[in-house]
Amino acid sequence: MLDHLLILTAVMLVSGILGGLVNYYQMLFTEEDPAGLARCLIMGLCGALMVPIFLKFTQSDLLIEIQGDPSRLLIFTGYCLLAAIASRMFVFNAARRQLRDASIARARVENLEQEIRAMQLEIMPLLEHEIEGDPDQGPTLDFNQIRKLDDNALHVLNLLNSGECVFRSLAGMVQEGNMETNSVARALNSLLVLEMVGKIHSHLGIRWYITDKGRQVVRRRRTEAA
Repeated sequence: MLDHLLILTAVMLVSGILGGLVNYYQMLFTEEDPAGLARCLIMGLCGALMVPIFLKFTQSDLLIEIQGDPSRLLIFTGYCLLAAIASRMFVFNAARRQLRDASIARARVENLEQEIRAMQLEIMPLLEHEIEGDPDQGPTLDFNQIRKLDDNALHVLNLLNSGECVFRSLAGMVQEGNMETNSVARALNSLLVLEMVGKIHSHLGIRWYITDKGRQVVRRRRTEAA
């Protein structure tokens, strides 16, 4: 009986080592992965040593039949070798799952970063509007640029500065200011170049807002008018 167990153990060990070597050369590990051989051998040995458990689950009498018919040992050897080689599937499947999960997580992080950047662009004008800044640290005004502003541009600045909403639509400013669409659009584009207004791409479309520099221009014009 002891000799029988030793033979079966030797068969499982040899089959596990052979299966591990087969997996190692199939997976083509390089010197950059020095643990590749050890990993394949361990997986192969584990797969081969689990064969008796599978035979027990399937209610097979192969282990007992080997004592009466030594030729059945070849079948047992084949099972062990097959289990050792099949262990490679578990390694690859686990690696694929990890890579897939990592790719999904990376894509989610990138989408979250894009959403955060978009939210920052929408929130910053609100913060500038609600938080009073230090006049000494505000944007420097170029009075030559202010003098070049036409009536349409100044009217659009006043609309953006006095409106109930921080973010205004082109159609809303056209209707409130009783102006032509092309005139408002040209004024907005010129003010955008001068950094007196800004725009965001929200889920409702393009929305315009007045910047701190634009508010200073409005205050300057009111002071001069007074």
